[in-house]
Amino acid sequence: MGITTITGLALSLIFIIWAIISKGGPNTIKVFLDLGSFVLVFGCSISALLVNYTLNEITSSAKAIKYCFKTKPTLPEKIIEMLVKMAVKARKEGFLSLSQEADKTKIEILSLGTSLLADGTDPQATRDILEIAADAEASTLAQNEQLWRDMGVYAPMFGMLGTLIGLVLMLRSLSDPSAIGPAMALALVTTFYGVFLAGVLCLPVAGKIHNYGGRVALNRTLIIEGLLSIQGGDNSRIVEEKLKAYLSKEK
Repeated sequence: MGITTITGLALSLIFIIWAIISKGGPNTIKVFLDLGSFVLVFGCSISALLVNYTLNEITSSAKAIKYCFKTKPTLPEKIIEMLVKMAVKARKEGFLSLSQEADKTKIEILSLGTSLLADGTDPQATRDILEIAADAEASTLAQNEQLWRDMGVYAPMFGMLGTLIGLVLMLRSLSDPSAIGPAMALALVTTFYGVFLAGVLCLPVAGKIHNYGGRVALNRTLIIEGLLSIQGGDNSRIVEEKLKAYLSKEK
């Protein structure tokens, strides 16, 4: 997952830079470097996010960029394999032995579920708790995705705002030819920054979070149903067949 993200970003930059220098040479790149335009687009976009979201939500979404670079979620087949081993262990040594498995796994909902089974929690309560935890995780990912998509809307919008500002300044400076160039640069470069931020950063990050959420959603279902099957006393073979049926539905 990290390789595709880095490759995509690198190719985007290469193609954009190539398009610029192919028309005007390497020195043309300087035309697109304008701190004021960047501050206008980026700063106003962040300001709009502050109006719509809390600081904690913005911080959470900023951290969600890790999903662009971290390894892929555990494969569903691996999840099934882990749950089948737990079913065997539970049948031989009892639910209390699963507390050791809770310490080994890095999957939060699986760790929570094995702890609940080891504690002898009522099956319905176990399902309720795990589904609440799953919904909370899914909701957080959906919110992170939406924030990045909103950023992808705000950036081009404020780029257009910069364009309007530049055009107004240009029209006011028609009597002074020396002022037309800088005003026109502001008018066009802000639009460039807005589209650049949206197309190269914001929307791809939102898409990556969406794809990650879709992958882990199946894993959460497998974990919940697998643990409840184990708690219900099903043997490892039944647990495996139940969970494989979910994989068939996804194909």
